[in-house]
Amino acid sequence: MRRLLCSIGAVCIAASLCAPTRAQDTVTIASCPGPDALPVTFQVDCSHVANPATQALCRPFAVNQACKVFPAYRKITGIHLEDSCPSFKYTIYDKDKWPYQAGEAGGYAGKCGAELMADYSLMLKSPIGPYDVHEILHVYQEPLGALPYAHILFGPSMTEAYRLIGDNLDYAKQIAQMKSATNQILANFEKGTIKPEGQCLAAELYTEETLYLKDTGNVEQFYLKLVRSRNANQADRQARFNRMYDLVSGGTAKPFLLSHGCPPF
Repeated sequence: MRRLLCSIGAVCIAASLCAPTRAQDTVTIASCPGPDALPVTFQVDCSHVANPATQALCRPFAVNQACKVFPAYRKITGIHLEDSCPSFKYTIYDKDKWPYQAGEAGGYAGKCGAELMADYSLMLKSPIGPYDVHEILHVYQEPLGALPYAHILFGPSMTEAYRLIGDNLDYAKQIAQMKSATNQILANFEKGTIKPEGQCLAAELYTEETLYLKDTGNVEQFYLKLVRSRNANQADRQARFNRMYDLVSGGTAKPFLLSHGCPPF
């Protein structure tokens, strides 16, 4: 949004002409408090957000992404985002300006950036203010190569991010949901309600979440021990992740995975 500027030395005849306008359309964060440099510049474009009160949340969202979420995922994944993305750009939209079909997801990750509805970003209620730990994780995971499932490792990674950024309410909620989900997967296996084509994925999700519940430090081991590859073959994708799960588990994951739908690896 253009601002009315008074030239140097000019006098504003009407006070209203130089009154503050709505929040800045685009916010850029290039540094954070503390001694560590911020190696990735974060930019948040809120020009598609009409309400000034909502747009005013653009800066706290940008600060949280740069100074809390970015270092959290750097620690969790061990990935240096600056190697592929020297800058990261968010574009935020009001729901009625969302450029995709209604009813679709409220966020999309792209190359070194993401698009989000304001409902799922600026308007997110939390003890630390608005932030995003979902779309940015897609960008962080890009160096891992071919994935067996678009949201593999998301449960443990996002849950650990909640803990590291200080959102204790969502962290506790996710831990409870994770315990419930893993119990449900086991129950579904016992009842035989998981289709054959979905069994290995269910076993993988159960494995990564139970390993995280056992030791939160395991989420960092997932990324450390995973062999990266661009091989698009689904069997290769699953084998890479299953070997990693087995390494992190100390050899206990393999029997479970093999007996619950996963091919030999």
